[in-house]
Parts: sequence; C-alpha cells; structure tokens
Amino acid sequence: MKSKSYKIFAWVATALFVLLSGKLFYDFYTLDARIVEELEIIEIAKKRVLANTILIPFVAFGIAFFMAILAILLTNIAGSTRYAEGIVIGEVKNEKNTEKKGQTDTQSTSKGMSLSALGEVNKVLGEYNGEERLERILSLICKNLEAAQGAVFLLRKEGRKKFFSFQVGYAYYLAESQKLEYEEGEGLVGQVGKDGVPILLKSVPEGYMKVISGLGEASPRSLLIVPIFARNGKDVIGIFELASFSTFTELQKSYVQQVASLLIEQMEESLIITA
Repeated sequence: MKSKSYKIFAWVATALFVLLSGKLFYDFYTLDARIVEELEIIEIAKKRVLANTILIPFVAFGIAFFMAILAILLTNIAGSTRYAEGIVIGEVKNEKNTEKKGQTDTQSTSKGMSLSALGEVNKVLGEYNGEERLERILSLICKNLEAAQGAVFLLRKEGRKKFFSFQVGYAYYLAESQKLEYEEGEGLVGQVGKDGVPILLKSVPEGYMKVISGLGEASPRSLLIVPIFARNGKDVIGIFELASFSTFTELQKSYVQQVASLLIEQMEESLIITA
C-alpha cells in the first residue's frame, strides 16, 4: 500500500516539475518582449541588443539545467552499476565460500570417518579372534555404510592358480553345501583380485546379485569391491564386496580401504587360506 502511495506522489511531483519548467522556459522566452513593452522601447536596434543580452543568461541557464539533469541521471546509473557489480561480486564470493565450506566439510567428514574406523576396528580386533573377528568387522562396515549385503573373499592358492573364496558374509544367503569362489581374473571379484584396483559401480549388472529378506528379493543399486593388500602393498590376499540400495561414494570407498589397511596390520596371517 505504501509503495503505491509513493508511486502516485512521484508521478505528481514529476508532473509539477514539468509544468513549472515549462512555465519558467516560457517566462524566459518572452522576457525581452515584456521588458520592451513595459519600458516602451521602440528602436529596433535597442530591441535587438536587449534580446541578445537576455538570451545569453537564458542559454546559460538552459545548459546548466540540462547538465544538472544529466549529472543526476549519470549518478543514478553509476550507482546502479556499482550495486549490480556488488551483487555479482557478492554472489561470486558466496559461491567460493560455499565451495570452500563444502571442501572443508568433506575433509572434516573424511577425518571423522577415519578416526571412527580406526577406533571401532581396533576395538573389534582387540576383543575377538578368528573368523568371528572378521565377521564383526564386516558387520561394522556394512552398518556404517548402510550396506544391504556384504562379503569377504580370501585368497586360496592351488598350485600356480589363485582363487578368492567366500569366507564370511553379512545378510548373504549361501547354502552350507555351496562353495563360492572366483579364480583370479574371473568376474568382478576375480578382476579386483588380479588388478588390485577397487571397483565402484553405480549400476549393478542384472542378475549379478540378489538381496534376500523376509519380504522377498531385490537387486542392489550400487556395488563396491575393495582389495585387501598384504603388508608388501602388492599382493591381494582378500576382497571386500559390498552392495547397497543407495549409491556408494568415493568417501565411503576410502573408508573401506582404510579399514582394510588396519585389518592387515593385525591379522594378515589369519587371512591366508591354506589348501
């Protein structure tokens, strides 16, 4: 309501300014004639001199008035430009600050997750032994990453051949009589065992894996396969395979790699399967 009143007042003021300016212009324009009339100057030469004398300040006033209007307009334009530039600069600074904050938050989250991994895994390593220790570490990883399913495959050598055999699982359905293992280079697990390069899939191949629950079965959305290296940092002696209905992130992959490093420091010998 106030904004509308201000607009009406502005229009009225503008109209009055135009009218008064027109009246002033007319008065200046007819000033010489009125002076001649009032003073009853008849001689033409004197009239011309008087007209020229009056015309000079009139022109000067017109120029000054025009320059004043122009100065006001340019000042407003300059102010608007500075304001717009200020907005742009402010937006750029805000974007940079947001980006820096995002990077800082990511780094803080990464450090927090690393510390959490170190503390929780070390606690499990100190409290449990054997296969139960491996099961609890896998369960810890799956809960922290909200993974729907997980498995640990360990290296088994048979002559010159290498196999990665299923050892423990989380929400993993496998019959007791069923044996699950991949030869080095076979499937995704075998390929990670061969190359030593983690795999993060945001789309799981159809039929690759099923998550079974009391409500039925469903295919996971994302798959994360991370190698467990020996102390020499070259030989792969185990593999984490994790599945989730959400998409795994690079930060989560880093977390699993850190857990694998902590794991190998404490129980490398127990991870090797002897034929």
